[in-house]
Amino acid sequence: MRTEVIDRLVPAHGPPQVGEQNAPGLRTIYCLVKSEQSRATYLWVSLGRFGRHEGRGPRCVDRDGLQTVFNGRNHRLALGDSAVYFLAGDAATGRRVNFSTCLGTYGVVVAYEAYDTADAPMVESAAAVAQEVLSWL
Repeated sequence: MRTEVIDRLVPAHGPPQVGEQNAPGLRTIYCLVKSEQSRATYLWVSLGRFGRHEGRGPRCVDRDGLQTVFNGRNHRLALGDSAVYFLAGDAATGRRVNFSTCLGTYGVVVAYEAYDTADAPMVESAAAVAQEVLSWL
């Protein structure tokens, strides 16, 4: 992601934390950026690539549970092969959007938490981050 995107979404952030989370049939890299202010806004972005494992195909959209939320409401958007998001929390204690999208064998997950921000701009921000990641593929 471009640094100006991170700077805009997470003001006064510390250095990005990067790493890998791998499992059978999945290779994932992630980046976490947290604000150093008293109310810690954060942005977590993960890019995963699926492979064949235990007879499953590599398509992201075929993975059970990747784009499902329990005890909440999924909202669909037109991005990639499939995209969904859900919202949690509230503006006073931190409102979070969890956004996931699939494109072929790739999956992008974005978690963005902010304060005093309306839902629509948060969803638009998470979608823009996911779209930027997909544009590099």
